[in-house]
Amino acid sequence: MNVSSTAMMVVNPLGQIRYANPASESVLGIKLNDILSRTYDAPEWKNSSLDGGPWREEDQPFNILLKSKKPVTDIRHAIEDAKGNKKYLSINGSPVFDKSGEIIFLVFLITDITENVIKQKKLEYNEIKYRTITELSLSIVYDMDVNTGENVWGGAIQEITGFTLEEYQKFGYKEWIEFIHPEDREVTLQAFQDSLSNHNKFTVEYRYKTKSGKYIYIEDNGIFLYDHKGKAYRMFGAMIDRTKQMDANIALKESESRLVMALDAAKMGIWSWDIEAKSIYWSPQTYNIYGFPGENFEVTEQKFFELTHKDDLELLGKETSLLMEDLSRTAYRLRNRINHPDGKLHWIEALGKITRSKDGKPINMRGTVLDITEIKLSEEALRISDERFEAFYQFSTEAFLIFDENGLTAKDSNFAFQKLFGYDLDDTSKLKIRNLLSTSSLRKIREMIAANQTGSIEIVCRKKNGDFFPALVSIKRFIYKNSNSIAYSIFDLSPLKEVEELRLINSEIRDKNKLIEKQKLELESAFENLKRTQEQLIQSEKLAALGQLIAGIAHEINNPIGAVKASNQSMLDWQKRYGIASQLFREAILSVPVPEQKIVKTILGNLDQPIEFYTGKEDRLRKKRNKEIFLADGFDLGCAEEFAEVWVDLGIGEIDPSYLPLFRSHYIKVFLDYLSLEIQFRRNTRSIQLAVDRISKIMYALKNFSHFDATGKKNLASIPDTIETVLTIYQNQLKRGINLVKDFDPVGPIDCYPDDLLHVWTNLIYNALQAMSFTGNLEIAVKDLGSEILVSLKDSGPGIPKEIQSKIFEPFFTTKAPGEGSGLGLDIVNKIVKRHGGRIELSSIPGETIFYIYLPKQS
Repeated sequence: MNVSSTAMMVVNPLGQIRYANPASESVLGIKLNDILSRTYDAPEWKNSSLDGGPWREEDQPFNILLKSKKPVTDIRHAIEDAKGNKKYLSINGSPVFDKSGEIIFLVFLITDITENVIKQKKLEYNEIKYRTITELSLSIVYDMDVNTGENVWGGAIQEITGFTLEEYQKFGYKEWIEFIHPEDREVTLQAFQDSLSNHNKFTVEYRYKTKSGKYIYIEDNGIFLYDHKGKAYRMFGAMIDRTKQMDANIALKESESRLVMALDAAKMGIWSWDIEAKSIYWSPQTYNIYGFPGENFEVTEQKFFELTHKDDLELLGKETSLLMEDLSRTAYRLRNRINHPDGKLHWIEALGKITRSKDGKPINMRGTVLDITEIKLSEEALRISDERFEAFYQFSTEAFLIFDENGLTAKDSNFAFQKLFGYDLDDTSKLKIRNLLSTSSLRKIREMIAANQTGSIEIVCRKKNGDFFPALVSIKRFIYKNSNSIAYSIFDLSPLKEVEELRLINSEIRDKNKLIEKQKLELESAFENLKRTQEQLIQSEKLAALGQLIAGIAHEINNPIGAVKASNQSMLDWQKRYGIASQLFREAILSVPVPEQKIVKTILGNLDQPIEFYTGKEDRLRKKRNKEIFLADGFDLGCAEEFAEVWVDLGIGEIDPSYLPLFRSHYIKVFLDYLSLEIQFRRNTRSIQLAVDRISKIMYALKNFSHFDATGKKNLASIPDTIETVLTIYQNQLKRGINLVKDFDPVGPIDCYPDDLLHVWTNLIYNALQAMSFTGNLEIAVKDLGSEILVSLKDSGPGIPKEIQSKIFEPFFTTKAPGEGSGLGLDIVNKIVKRHGGRIELSSIPGETIFYIYLPKQS
């Protein structure tokens, strides 16, 4: 252990480091005495995760081992060494138990992976073969009992060998040796034997067979442990897969060979300049590049400057002077234009290196020259393409979000994304993909990226305010601003989902309407039966009140249902037109100048404001004003009248003069058609929402009204809420000719019988409506009197004569015509109020009748 190149530590369950081998100093960059003086979690380590973030306690191998009591492999993090340099480490650990099964020590093998991590960061944009360097730190860790040959395996077993951990745990020393290539087996065994005999570490390379039968290159580093008699009893080590590194070395050599061939085949010219003699040498290929095949003229400094484009002469002279005068510079690289004999502009790339005398004086310069005209043309074409992409990207109605290749850092987002998700442009760099998706959707996206799949999937996204919404997402890998990137195209499916949901709601409302009609018939039948029995008159009074409401409720529900049907049909027509219109809009927006694109963007942004509806007079006035604006800007009469009428029909209002350039566009009809569809969608969804809200309110009130609590126990209920329930039920009668005024103090819920109070308000309100012949003023007030709540109901009816005011609460007393009332209504109201411990009072004169109901807050 003392001679291992891998840092080894033995830590007790309290986190105290009891042993660290000498290699720990070089691996950790900290003196051995300082290591042994620290605890495992001492702040002096300055631990952090690989990406520089905090190293969470639940991710630390020490805590994982204590909790799971199982080995851990390749847990990575970073520390700072004694000089303040960051070192990246890979940790493998295993617990050591006493006879009772309790952990007495924890053994950790620590590998310095700093070089590999740094290489990974430097080479992450190079070819895939260089990315394999990041896997070099993965190893198989083993702990073998020398006497029995039994081995405990850990680490990247499946990644390296193809065997699962369960399969590989069956491998003992014998199976291990058998999988070493026959040609390497003897050398490997000899290395083990030398280490065993000399009591030092071993490092050996051999070929090792995987589950598939293929051989890989393994670097095996290990050490033997000896008892007090000097006899080896355990063998520790780590097997590192060096196959990719070997392949990389071979590929590098091949690459160097190809480079030599490529220089010959790339038509790269060679040149040299003897500064003192003022002579220039060009290779034949250089002559070809400058357009003088056959070397039919002598190259001089003057001729060279004549061939250089005049706009690049200053740059060329400056770079040459700096190279000669600055002793710290040895080479330059320059791209410039040349005057080619074919009359066309050519681009070259020249690399030069200077040679100086011992005293620093420039002697000569040598270098290469390459014709890069096609490259520059491609770059220009790419720039134009990027500009077209940027225009589509920024003005698209689809949300776009671009991440770097590893999907960790957001690089850019467009206006549609910011508007849809509620983020600002400045928030882009802080975005994490996991914060934008539901958990299940995040898993789908990761699987799709891992499988390198393309196409679209339906997922659930999350806005900045936490709201979820359905979306259709497409993923594309591409080069964005010279780096590998992943783009997410997000299309909000909420409108389509809402249309489907509204269809279902429409169907449910129709079913509920049928159920209400059925219940109405059943209630009417029950009412007739109950009316025949004198002992059930009180209950029949309640059911009669409910029966009066049924027809009004059905009428009240049918109105919003009709609105939903009409809007739903309009949405179906909209859906058929929107696909083609949106495609034409995308093509048009990319074809118009940037100022016109900005006008379209402004108009779309203002569509979230309420759509205006005008009377006939206002409609004509606004069209007239718009026509005058168009005429003043030079439009002919026909176009001015057409555009003025279309703009007012859209409901946007008076035309903003800054919008006028857009109306001269060839694509104005495409833009107006798209705006019309956007406005139609907003109008329909608002109409449907209002209708659904109205139906929901009616159904909620009806549910509360029809609920009957047979337990006979008081419940907490809000008095204003019970009154609102009855008012909602009577909405159809109230809106005919009743001026309703409500004055409710903020009062808390009280202990009461809510179902009985519903009957009280129903009886009193309906009596008031009948007394006024459903035309007049009805005022309802709720006042907080401290220990009591006062509810008053005042109507503008003819009033109750004084001679019968004392009799109205008596059973079977009624002033209504025979068959219109049982005379039990106010008697039941009086009994319910008294059951609550309250009282009811009456004040009536012609034109003003007031009932006062006092209810105690406490039972």
